[in-house]
Amino acid sequence: MLHTIASFLDDEALAQAFAAAAAATGTPAAVFDHVPGGRIDPRTRSAEKLAVDTAIVARLAERLASRAKELQARFGTAPLVAETPQFLRYRTGDFFVAHQDGNTPLIHDDSRFRRVSVVVPLSAPGTYGGGALLIHGTYPDCNLRQEVRVPPGTLVAFPSETTHEVTPVTHGERLTVVSWYRVAR
Repeated sequence: MLHTIASFLDDEALAQAFAAAAAATGTPAAVFDHVPGGRIDPRTRSAEKLAVDTAIVARLAERLASRAKELQARFGTAPLVAETPQFLRYRTGDFFVAHQDGNTPLIHDDSRFRRVSVVVPLSAPGTYGGGALLIHGTYPDCNLRQEVRVPPGTLVAFPSETTHEVTPVTHGERLTVVSWYRVAR
């Protein structure tokens, strides 16, 4: 269910992305970020969406676009295009409850076109506690929880209908990039 790409961000790109995220200002991250205006619900998600320099966002978007065919083949989907990446900051107490990013028949908004979700951690291990990315099992193993531990700069991809969460950060700051690949229309 998981696919990882080691060194998706090389050392230089990782350092630039981390520095830009660490210095960026943020606003509360919406629960439904794909809906104009979003919806803020601190009981469901507590994190900041960061305003990172557009040049860094554009370089990251190019890297994501260059991996679309690889992920399309890995997950057996129709042709994919990457959404604009988002930079997120989780501070002490921040979290995101178990959720799915899209491609579910119960949702009829724009997220239904998402097929692959990606997370790229930027923070080094030991600089924060908690804040684990947990992937939930599917039926009949619904109680299964797999913690994803990868080095910073590694791309982690999974089907967008996969239930996952970010556990509360206990100390420090968790910086990450997220994006989604959707069916090309």
